[in-house]
Amino acid sequence: MPYVMTVDQISSRQRRDAVPAAITAMATRFPHAKTTRTVGDEFQALFVADPMSVVDAILMLMREGSWHVGIGIGPVEEPVPDDLRAARGPAFLAARQAVEEAKERSNHLQLVATPPAAEEGVDAEVLLELLLTLRARRSDAGWAAAELADAGLTQAAIGTELGISRQAVNQRLQAAQWALDARSRPVAARLLARTEQITTGGIAP
Repeated sequence: MPYVMTVDQISSRQRRDAVPAAITAMATRFPHAKTTRTVGDEFQALFVADPMSVVDAILMLMREGSWHVGIGIGPVEEPVPDDLRAARGPAFLAARQAVEEAKERSNHLQLVATPPAAEEGVDAEVLLELLLTLRARRSDAGWAAAELADAGLTQAAIGTELGISRQAVNQRLQAAQWALDARSRPVAARLLARTEQITTGGIAP
C-alpha cells in the first residue's frame, strides 16, 4: 500500500530550516515510514502500509502550520531504494503534483490519486479537509484535553492531569469536537486504503 508524501516548508526563506526536526518527528512517530530530505526545504515520506499512519502524519504536520503537504497515491517501482530521491513510480509523480498544487491552496494540503481512482482521492481529501477545519477551531485548552483523550486517558484522569473537574473536561472535549474527530480519522484511513487499492489494481473502481 504505497502512499507518498512530499512536504515543503512554507516561506522557507523567512524561517529557519525546520526540515531536520520534522524528519526526526516523523521517524519517531512513524518508524516504519521511509523519510528522506530531497531538495531545499523539502522532504518525502513513503508509507507502504497502515493508512491510519498517513492520516496521523498529515494531521501532525498540518497542525504546525509550517508545511505545504502533498499526498500521492498510486503504484511505485520496486524495489524501493533507501534514498527516496532515487525512487520512481506514478505515486511519486502524483505527490510532486500534489505539493505544487498545495502551495496554491489556503489549507496547504492536496491529495492526488492516479487513475482510475481520482474521484476516490477527492473523497478522501474532502474528509481530511473537514478534519483540519475542526482542529483549526480548537483552543489551547481544547487541545490539551484532546491530546490526553487521544492517549487513552479517561475524563477523570484528564481532569486530574489538568487540575479541572470532570465536567470541565467534558465541556472542553465537546468544544474541541474530539469525539467527531476520533470517529472521522478511521473513516479517512479507510478512504485512503480504498483509493490505494483502486490505483494499484487491488479492487475495481
